[in-house]
Amino acid sequence: MSTSAKILAALVLASTFVCSRADAQTVPAATVTALADALKDSDADVRRQAAWALGRIRSEQSVDPLIAALRDSDQEVRKQAIWAIGRIRSPKAVDALTAALKDSNIEVRRSAAQALAQIYGNGGGNPNPNPNPNPNPRPRPF
Repeated sequence: MSTSAKILAALVLASTFVCSRADAQTVPAATVTALADALKDSDADVRRQAAWALGRIRSEQSVDPLIAALRDSDQEVRKQAIWAIGRIRSPKAVDALTAALKDSNIEVRRSAAQALAQIYGNGGGNPNPNPNPNPNPRPRPF
């Protein structure tokens, strides 16, 4: 069995395991490690699926490998890693997500903004809770 096939099998197993458990923190550390290693695979699809699975697992252990994946050459891998970081909601990823706001791809930048909103508790909704664009309105003289 090739390395990519083994990784995909681990992804399927991990996602099945996560979907059947209420507490994602019970995923074995070896699974998280295998998925983190898959973020370095030569196949972009494997890297993207690994980031997806790590986001489903929501393990704090996967934050550093996901941050490293933000430098991936494939924009879909970067987007998936950002999505995963947003689901984990780790404050230690804020600097990396802020840097991702300057990515060359607009979808990656948008994903980074949404992930930052998730980390800060807004969930990606309206970043300005004050609907009034002028915080100090003055009455008009007429």
